[in-house]
Amino acid sequence: MAEKLTPRKQQALEMRQKIQTVALDLFDRHGFENVSVEMIAQTVGCSVGNIYHYYKSKDELAIQVTSNVDAVYLEIEKEYDAHSEMSAMDKLLDFVGRTLRTSVDDPVLYKAFIQAMRYPEQGTLRFSLKRTYYRMLHKLVSGCVEEGALPQSVNIDQIVEYLVAIHRGVLLEWRIYEGTFPLEEMGRNIVRAMLKGLK
Repeated sequence: MAEKLTPRKQQALEMRQKIQTVALDLFDRHGFENVSVEMIAQTVGCSVGNIYHYYKSKDELAIQVTSNVDAVYLEIEKEYDAHSEMSAMDKLLDFVGRTLRTSVDDPVLYKAFIQAMRYPEQGTLRFSLKRTYYRMLHKLVSGCVEEGALPQSVNIDQIVEYLVAIHRGVLLEWRIYEGTFPLEEMGRNIVRAMLKGLK
């Protein structure tokens, strides 16, 4: 059962969320290097000290968003772990669609993705098994190999890299065409075709 938040904790959570949303919007409009902590505070309507209460620096604020992304994916992982009757392939295809949808439905996550694309030197989009998204892809692809849905000879890390590239490519295509095609279906169909070619 989820822990009930006190009014003070709820207020702190809402303030963190507001700071992140405002900061990402400002980064998106003006560029990361052109946005100061003072500018963020003024737009949020709080003091600079309040920003530093939650984040040590502007860089940490941008990077912190990745932990929110991981939290979303951890919930999906718990759900998959509870559904042992689903095959690894079904879970993988479901994960492809759900992560695409999550990436565009949550404005903070979508802005974080765009921010990370603009500033690759921050490293938030680089492969790391410490990140839930990459670890889950690795786990699901490994499950497909164990179940025989993919050959034993495949390079799991390489497949994960392909899946990540597909995810990013579909997101960019979706933005270019302003959301005029079925996002999840496009992602799943491309992944199905790619995995079919590996058999």
